[in-house]
Amino acid sequence: MLKIKAKIDESIGYIRTKTDVAPEIAIILGTGLGALVNQVSDKLEIHYSEIPNFPASTVETHAGTLVFGIIGNKKVVIMNGRLHYYEGYSMQEITFPVRVLKALGAKVLIISNAAGSMNPYYNAGDIMIITDHINLMGDNPLIGINDDQLGSRYPDMFDAYSPDLIDLAYQTAMKEKIIAHKGVLVAVSGPNLETPAEYKFLRMIGADAVSMSTVPEVLVARHSSMKVLGLSCLTDKCTPEVLRTSDIGEIIQIANQTEPKLTKLVSEIIYQLSFD
Repeated sequence: MLKIKAKIDESIGYIRTKTDVAPEIAIILGTGLGALVNQVSDKLEIHYSEIPNFPASTVETHAGTLVFGIIGNKKVVIMNGRLHYYEGYSMQEITFPVRVLKALGAKVLIISNAAGSMNPYYNAGDIMIITDHINLMGDNPLIGINDDQLGSRYPDMFDAYSPDLIDLAYQTAMKEKIIAHKGVLVAVSGPNLETPAEYKFLRMIGADAVSMSTVPEVLVARHSSMKVLGLSCLTDKCTPEVLRTSDIGEIIQIANQTEPKLTKLVSEIIYQLSFD
């Protein structure tokens, strides 16, 4: 981890040759949830492959670009496409961009994903506001020698997801008549989807939805003292009563159908965010 600071500086040095924008809000977009970039004005895009030390996204539905600009009156930077542990990268590699987002000036991280719902009261196409998480990925990006310049050796995860941002998201969803639940996300490594027994186990330990991402980025964001809002697009129901063979094409289709709601929700949240 002691070498990460030098890599961050190198990445920032390149980005600053393209833009001097100091974003207040960083956003990581998940599967099929890229339409928010269309809400950005004064847009500048940099492909991950151009930025020193940035891994390349290998997932077809992820654009792999860093987007700078304005939403409402807020300066934002958007990761249009994320990196996954199952792509073969280390935890440190997939969370490195979060370090860069923080170094650029972002105080808040809004992160989204596509997730399977194990709560019988949640339906495909609904949105879940993440209130807590369970890490079953078998790894942690904070393992290794700690650099105190980046964060505390033992960051507290009691409020991993900001209560203020959770309340703001829920109130905004109700105002916009968007179905949104509050729930716990469990992260697994993937890339396979779960067996029926695994879905049952994950529900029994307290998870409402399961994803293959998000938790590593949140750990690093909180290590960096960023406030976090997590949102899951629930793409399929994974309860025993309705469980069936999953189709990744159908999952992506549900994510795309839900995209306008999530885009509207995130846009309205950004408009209302205050840094006073």
